[in-house]
Amino acid sequence: MSQKKVRFEYYQVVYRRNNDGADVRDRLFDLLVWMDQANRRSLEGRTFDYRQEQARLETTYWDTELGFYFLHFVRLRDTNIPSTARATAQVEPLELEDDEYIGEEVSALYDEMNHVLMLQRNKYSLGPEGIEEYLNLIWNTEEEQIYLRPICPPNVFDMARRSTEYRKINLRFADLSNINPEQTRNRLRSPIGNIFSSFERYRGINAQVTITVGNTRNSLDEETVNDTLTDIEENAELFSRAEIARRADDDTSVELIDLFAHKAHDFGTFRVERRETLSHEAIAQQMWKIYSANEDCRNRQRDINSYLRN
Repeated sequence: MSQKKVRFEYYQVVYRRNNDGADVRDRLFDLLVWMDQANRRSLEGRTFDYRQEQARLETTYWDTELGFYFLHFVRLRDTNIPSTARATAQVEPLELEDDEYIGEEVSALYDEMNHVLMLQRNKYSLGPEGIEEYLNLIWNTEEEQIYLRPICPPNVFDMARRSTEYRKINLRFADLSNINPEQTRNRLRSPIGNIFSSFERYRGINAQVTITVGNTRNSLDEETVNDTLTDIEENAELFSRAEIARRADDDTSVELIDLFAHKAHDFGTFRVERRETLSHEAIAQQMWKIYSANEDCRNRQRDINSYLRN
């Protein structure tokens, strides 16, 4: 038996009309109408080409016990097929029939009250961009476009400061040719200012710096990290990427925070038996335990709603 860690991300389902101007806010999309339209199609009828392969909605339904809608997508792969092997025989290629595929699955929970989609991430299946593309293929209207907008905490820098341990900082700088090193160093309070000055001697354009404690159990210096966070927050134009690996408290695992594009997310841990796959039903159950406001559940619904209000 092994353990598998699965990431879940949160998106709000919205749409825009083609004649909407930039000043028009996103409109909330009723995914239940889309689900009804999709369910009217056969499996073949809701299978579409996707990046030289195919993708489809396997099923969508209301779970009366859990009290949420669930969707089950699958990417149908017929390339890069694995081989099979026996302990006493040589490796043999896995041969698929003409109508057989390798199915790469991904599951989602839908909260129709808040138009929130809690989406499982699987690098081998459909990501949020792929799901968004698939939603529009089923919807099939030229007047409207469906979007999955990432739901983000309102102030990720404050969240990063509320940490008990800092393990790593990863910074990628913007175009260094447009930066005056001396002026930049004078307005930064952290050692990052000296790093900018050093780069000038290389006459380079771009640079990336990673500062880490390695495999030790130590933490980066808290005061220096907080000064660095302030520098990044107040001088965002100097950076094209900024990430920090931190531990929120002593009982939590290390989390990597993207300071410029941090999505609300959670992780679920599953025990998977040998020769078995992680089922959609098991993932749906874990999603419910994380998101639901029911007793003995984590009630992430409350947090996500607060992010949307802010």
